[in-house]
Amino acid sequence: MKHLYYLLLACVCITSTTVNAQFSDSVHTVKQPFFKRITFDASNTGRTILKTYSRPFHWQKKQWFQFGGAIAISALASTADKPIYEFFRDNPSGPLDDMAKVGDFLGQPENNYPFMLTVWGAGVISNNDWLRDTGVMLFASVTTSGLIQTALKELSGRARPRSGEGPYSFKPLDGGASYHSFPSGHTMLALASAWILAHQVKPLALKIVFYAVPVVTGLSRIYEGQHWFSDILLGSALGIACAESVLKFYPKIKESRIGSLSFAPTNNGMGLVYSFK
Repeated sequence: MKHLYYLLLACVCITSTTVNAQFSDSVHTVKQPFFKRITFDASNTGRTILKTYSRPFHWQKKQWFQFGGAIAISALASTADKPIYEFFRDNPSGPLDDMAKVGDFLGQPENNYPFMLTVWGAGVISNNDWLRDTGVMLFASVTTSGLIQTALKELSGRARPRSGEGPYSFKPLDGGASYHSFPSGHTMLALASAWILAHQVKPLALKIVFYAVPVVTGLSRIYEGQHWFSDILLGSALGIACAESVLKFYPKIKESRIGSLSFAPTNNGMGLVYSFK
């Protein structure tokens, strides 16, 4: 599994030196002192997370319609939950076992956070804006999705497939780990990060690689009996929503805080002063 981690990390780092991210092209860059880079990025990460959480309060009819559509599709898909799970359960194989290990690895927070911090840290040390932006957006997207899926698991209390209780068994706030099926946290986390990475790179081959990550993760969770098919669908929708919110808000937050030029009194009279926020 570590080889896969290093491969993905290498893809990101190589990309940072060969292409300019679409996002970074639209944002001014400022050379900052080392510790200023850290505090600046930390502040922007927090602001982005808070802004993402507040977004539903500003939804228009279109956004609420999309949200309702995602819920409706997941509810409809629940009719196929049991046969899909039973198919995977009754047809185990070596390749599927390997896929399950890969998917579980890619969807675990303890593997994702070191990856994100490595990307961001490399950007801070090398003063590479692309790596810094990518790391910040990954952290904001995954953190936002992680807190949401944790709350939803507790509130819904849906039984996992391996519990043997069926897809319509719920124990809200009282079921424990066996009742944390809805939504799929692994899939949500994988999509929240893969969506950012796919947006940040230009080569089509890399985009395909990153988009494939949550697919493998989702299938592995069904195969292992940890989640129903409908859990995977809603987890995917929520992961994309978190990532899209970060992609929407972070550029504006960073741009607004980079600095401004203004006239101010100086020792020699009036002068043009650059202020960094």
